[in-house]
Amino acid sequence: MAELDEVVGDLRSIEEIDFRLLALIGMMRIILPSEMSEDLRALIGKRIGILRLDGFRVRCMDDQM
Repeated sequence: MAELDEVVGDLRSIEEIDFRLLALIGMMRIILPSEMSEDLRALIGKRIGILRLDGFRVRCMDDQM
């Protein structure tokens, strides 16, 4: 993801590969830092948004409905 990119969708799965995290959000595969694994694991099955802005910001969209 480039700076200021945002991905929104259902978090379908996460997988750790070579010290990185591969997240399937909607139909998109996104590579993220492995440090996000614990936080994202709790959000599997929920609609989330990830914004890259001086790092990564995650929000659960289900909480806003």
